[in-house]
This record gives sequence, structure tokens and C-alpha cells, in this order.
Amino acid sequence: MYTITYNKYEETNPFADIKIYNPNEAIVYRIFGLQGHLFWGATERYLIGNEAPKSFNPADLLYGMPIMMEEFAKNKKDVLAANAEGGYNFTNAYPGILFEIFPLSLSLVLHTFLVIIFLALMGWVLKELMVGHAYVLSIIAYQLFNWIIYAFVMGYFYKMYFAIFFMLLYGIYIYFRKKRNLIYE
Repeated sequence: MYTITYNKYEETNPFADIKIYNPNEAIVYRIFGLQGHLFWGATERYLIGNEAPKSFNPADLLYGMPIMMEEFAKNKKDVLAANAEGGYNFTNAYPGILFEIFPLSLSLVLHTFLVIIFLALMGWVLKELMVGHAYVLSIIAYQLFNWIIYAFVMGYFYKMYFAIFFMLLYGIYIYFRKKRNLIYE
């Protein structure tokens, strides 16, 4: 894979516009810079530079990717049109969107809260369903777990609606099952 990428980058010089001509440098830039440019851009703009004001709007988390794309795209009109037409996205809008919304300390607290409440809880539900041999529900929980991971990577927290609904239903089921077991004991 490295050889194919190296040869392609040597042939095309895809990052010549930012003066990266060496294929090895281009590969490193692609892996670390370009893949996380929304995160690094948000870090530079909102944490290091403190150039931009915070939005303090938690609803921005629902569609963090378009917000970050609009903020960081060089040609906003073309990028947003490509997103609307073909689903073209940047990558890693989260946790950069947190930096756009809140100061660093609040971002860290909220990130910890989100990971515990959503990612860890859904992982636990998935484990419980698999251990309990509830295979159909495990498949559904696995898909929802993937959506939660997608929300955390891309900044599309609207994807978590179904997972939250599923976890609430599972919680109600557990509550009534335990209550019923206490009555019969």
C-alpha cells in the first residue's frame, strides 16, 4: 500500500500547491495533517490563537461537520455545494466542534460526559446483549454503536437519536424485568 501511494504521489505531486513535493512528506501530511485538519485548525484558531468567539450553542454538535467545513474551507461555496450534492465531507470535525462551541475546560468536561454517557453506555449495552445471546438485538446495538463512533469522529451527533431511543427502551426493559423478578421472589 505504501509503495502504491508513494508511486502515485511521486507521479502526481498532489500537494504541490502547498509546496510539498517529496512523496514521503506528502504521505505524512495526508495521514496527520489533512485527515485531521478540522481538529488541528480548530485547535489553532480556538485554543492557541483565541481568534474567534465561542458560539456556546450545544445544538452545533448535531451537525458539527457542515459547521466546521463552512468555517475552514478555502472555497466555502464549492465545498458546501459538493457536500449537498454528493455527500462529500472533510474528516474529524469532532472534537474540533467542541472548541468552536466552548472554552477548553468546558470542552474537556463535556467530552468526558459524552464518552461516558453515550459511547461507554452503548458499548456496555452491546456487551450485555451479546453475553445474553440476544443476537438480533446485538446486531442492532452494534450498528447503533457504529453510529455513535461515527458521531464522535465526524461531528454528526444527530446520528445518536436512534441509539438514545434504543438505550432508553433497553433501560425501561431492564427496569421492569428487575421489578418483575423482585415481585416473584
